[in-house]
Amino acid sequence: MVACALQTLPGTAAWSQEPARSRSLPAAVVKVVSGDTIHVFVNGDVERVRYIGVTAPEPGDSRPESGEPLGREALRFNRGLTNAKNVRLELDVQERDPEGRLLAYVWLGDVMANAEMIGHGFGQVVTGGPNVRHQETLLRRQDQARAAKLGIWRLPGPAAPPARGTPAAAPPKTAPKTGGPAR
Repeated sequence: MVACALQTLPGTAAWSQEPARSRSLPAAVVKVVSGDTIHVFVNGDVERVRYIGVTAPEPGDSRPESGEPLGREALRFNRGLTNAKNVRLELDVQERDPEGRLLAYVWLGDVMANAEMIGHGFGQVVTGGPNVRHQETLLRRQDQARAAKLGIWRLPGPAAPPARGTPAAAPPKTAPKTGGPAR
């Protein structure tokens, strides 16, 4: 009798088996800092927001030689996508990074900015950590961008991301040529 009653009461183990619901916040983008960071007006304050699962090349400052390859292009793309727009911030398990930035999936209607940055080759997926709700989507978009050689994937630089659960491997070294004159 007691066992039957416990199965129907809210708050028992059966209820705790449901997946956690995501927390969403409406916000307005006030500044685009880079390909993976924006500032938004939310709950009466301006918050720094870092895109979950994305690392983008740094744009640098106003000097032409500063920044990483495609950093300014990533910034421009993100500005066109999000600047001065109303967005929805979807939070995951960990809400802030060590720098105090809000961690979020940034939505413009049905479009996830995180996935757009990755899908156009302006960022690379960051795996691991507790925030993995949309990781499969981000990895799929990265595979598509890499296959199409978009953005960072058309450059000779970025190494392929590590397989899940394994450390990153160093890019393969080319063997020295033999038989030719030494230079």
